[in-house]
Amino acid sequence: MMQFSNDRARIAGVGITLLLGLTGCPKKPAVVAPPVPPGDTLRLSAKAGDKASGNIKIRLEKVDVGGKKKPKTYAFQLEEEHIFEKVDPSGSMHVTAKFFNVEAQGDTPKEKKAGEDLARALSDMQVAYDLNTRGDVTNFEVKNVPDANLSEARLIAVWVYGAERGPMFDAGPIETGKAWQTRAQIPIPAGGSKNWEIDCNYAKKEKNVAFVTVAGKVTGESQGTQLAGEIKGEFRLDVGRGALVYQEMDSQSTFRTGESGGQQIHIHVTWEGQAPAGGAAPAEGQSADAVSVMK
Repeated sequence: MMQFSNDRARIAGVGITLLLGLTGCPKKPAVVAPPVPPGDTLRLSAKAGDKASGNIKIRLEKVDVGGKKKPKTYAFQLEEEHIFEKVDPSGSMHVTAKFFNVEAQGDTPKEKKAGEDLARALSDMQVAYDLNTRGDVTNFEVKNVPDANLSEARLIAVWVYGAERGPMFDAGPIETGKAWQTRAQIPIPAGGSKNWEIDCNYAKKEKNVAFVTVAGKVTGESQGTQLAGEIKGEFRLDVGRGALVYQEMDSQSTFRTGESGGQQIHIHVTWEGQAPAGGAAPAEGQSADAVSVMK
C-alpha cells in the first residue's frame, strides 16, 4: 500500500514537471524605451589638449553719433589658434587662444597705416575663456595689450570667440527648419548689464553639417550710457564632431551718452576653420579648409 502511494506521488511529480516544461516560466513584460526626440542635439565638444585654428577677416568701424567725420575704420586678415586646456566631466572647456599673421588692410593707405599699431597689439594679445557645450562663453579675459589699443583689441576678440552674448544652441534637440530663441543677461564690469534676445533657425543640414542663421537685438545700460544694437549672421556646426566649421557675424551697436553724444560701432567677422595639422582627412561633409571648433 505504501509502495502504491509512492508511485502515485512520482507520477504526479512527473506530470507537473512536464506541464511546467510545456508552459514555461511567466514572461516579464517587455521594457519599451521612450521614443527618441526628433531632431539634432547641437553641442560643442572637445578633449583636453585638442588644438584648432581658423582664418579670419575683420572690419571694424567707429564713428561719433551725429558726427560729420568719416568712420574710423580698421580691417584685418589674420589667423587664430585655440587650445582646449581642460575639459570637465560636464563637457565644459577652458580655452586659451592667440592671433598670428595679422595683416592690416584698408580701403586707403591711411586706413591701412592706422591699423598697423592695432595689428601689433592683436599679435601680442593673449586670450582665455570658459566655454560650455551650448556655446556660452564666460570668464573672458585678454592680456598683454597696450592701454591705447585695449578697447578695439578686446572688442575684436569678443566677436571672434563669441563672448558676452550667451549660449548659441537650444537646450534640447531641434529639427531642421525649426527655430529657437536664446536670452542672456551679461553683467558689465563697470556696472549694469547687456540683455540679449537672439532668434536662431536651423536652416538646413548638408552631410552632417548644420546651417544655423541668427538675428537678434541687445539693449543695456552702464553708468548713464545706453546701449542698443542688433546682430545677424550664420554659423555651421559639424553635428557628429561637435565642431564649428564656419561663422559669420555682423553687429551694429549704438552707445549713447546724454541727449546727443555717443558712438556707433559696426563690426563684421568671418571665421573659417583650417585643416588639422598633419593633413588629417576632414570629417564627412566638410571641406579640407573648414575643420575646427570655435566660440
